[in-house]
This record gives sequence, C-alpha cells and structure tokens, in this order.
Amino acid sequence: PLHLHCVMANQLVSLRSYYYLGLYDEVIREAKSLGNLSGSVETSRLAYLYRAHVGMRNHDIVSKEITKDFPTVLQVVQLHNTLLTASEQNKSMAIEKLDEMVEDGSMAQDPVFALVASEMYLAAGNVKAALKLVYNGTTLDMMGMTVQLLLSINRVDLAKKHLNKMIQVEEDDTLTQLASAWVNILQGGSKITEALDTYQDLQEKFGSSVLLLNSISVCQIYQGQYVEALSNLGAARDMALKMKAKISPDTYINTMICLQHLRKAPEMIQHIFSDFKKNHPNHSWILKQGEMLKAIEKSKKTYN
Repeated sequence: PLHLHCVMANQLVSLRSYYYLGLYDEVIREAKSLGNLSGSVETSRLAYLYRAHVGMRNHDIVSKEITKDFPTVLQVVQLHNTLLTASEQNKSMAIEKLDEMVEDGSMAQDPVFALVASEMYLAAGNVKAALKLVYNGTTLDMMGMTVQLLLSINRVDLAKKHLNKMIQVEEDDTLTQLASAWVNILQGGSKITEALDTYQDLQEKFGSSVLLLNSISVCQIYQGQYVEALSNLGAARDMALKMKAKISPDTYINTMICLQHLRKAPEMIQHIFSDFKKNHPNHSWILKQGEMLKAIEKSKKTYN
C-alpha cells in the first residue's frame, strides 16, 4: 500500500499543495487538466476536486454532481457538504450516517476515506472521532490532519512527533511545510519568525490565497506588526470578495484584534463585528461573544 500511496502522491502532488494552501480555483483547474485517472488515484483526484468545491462553498455543484453510484469516499464529501448547508435536524442525520459508515469498518483501510471522514468530524466539532481515524495514518494528508487536530487540543508535544514523521516522508512537501508553520506558531517566541518565513516562501512560490494571507497576518500580530497585518487582512478580504466568497472568520477576528491594538474607533470595530455576525451567525466565536454579553447583562442586573 505504501508504494501505491507514493505513486498516487506523485501524480497528485500539485493538487495536494493547492488544496492545503486554499488555492481552490487551482485545484479545480489542475484536477480537470489531469483528466480521468484510474482506480484509487482517480478517487483521490475527485476527492480533492469536490473538497475544493466545498471549500469554495459551491454547495450546489457538489450536491448535483456526486450521485449515489460514486465511491463511498465521495459520499462522505457529499455528507460534509450537507453538514455545512443543512438544517440542524439534517446535520444530525448526516453525522449519524457518517457514524454508520465508520462503524461498518469496510472502509477502515482506505486512507482517503479516513481523511475526508476526519475532516467532516472536525467540522462537526468532534475532535476525538476525527483523531481516531487518522492518528496512525501513513499518508502525508493523514499525518497533516493529525498535526492539525493535536494542535487544536494543545498537544504540541505529540504534534511535533507527527510532524517529524512527515519530515521523514517528504520534508519539502507543501503540507509538511505548512504543518511545521502551524507547530511553530503554537510554540511562539522565535519560532514565529520561522513560521512567517515559511508562509512567505510559500506565497512567493504559489501566489497569495486567503488562507496564506490570514496565516501571515497571525504571525505579524504575534510580532506586534499590526499595520502590516492589517494590510494583509485587507488583501484577504478583497480576495474573498473578488471570488464572490464570504469573508473568512479568521479575517474578521484578526482585523478586530489589529484595530483594537491600533486604538481605532470602537464604531469601526463594531461595524466589522456586525458584518461578521451577519455572514457567520453560528460561528463559535460569535456564539461565545453572545454568551459573554448575556453574562455581563446578568451580572449588571444582580449588582443594580
């Protein structure tokens, strides 16, 4: 299987780079130019293609094009698409369906299935289930996902071990580079400079994406370079609008952080917050702010 993964990875290496850099237009272009491949490599090509469509919120394309006779892996991408667009009731149904597929066990050895199922669990906020699927993975995608999940629960120590596995497989791969930047950011201190260098190198090589611009701005915020960060966040916002996509939650949050540090008018920050709330009403950050405001109001009443 490892040999097969290597062959698969070689054919799809640029697709993988574009996907993890958030260059979804390029993924779609490259996937089409590769044409129909065979067997598991073809399933992987289609998985990158439709995951990119999900990333671009082309939800109608995904629900229309992935039919019942598509491989199971792509049915999971379809479920993920449902999770992002459906009512609460249908969301739980999508998760239940995924649970059934995972418990069935027949796909357990398929690395692409494990990966897309893990991505869907992460989107649903179930880090434990997501980790279980990819933790002992042998592909760079699964290892990268493992690093991301471990960092989300602050296990930098374990994330570093998995990053070392990625370095042993392919140090120069884009995903390995990105994973090293994620780990460096969470380690902080002088490691922030290393992360910034990595992101800027990737930007030079592949061009800008919303994801790269947001990542660069995070490093600059850590370094207290708020004006530079704000400039990159402005570019990320403009890029999203140009693609007719919603502005990313990261762009909103980091813009508000910069404006606060630069002592900008509260009205300016409030305007961005309102826009964020309108575009992403169910985002965890927005919901948390709502809870905090309720708690403040409640305590005011108690003391008055």
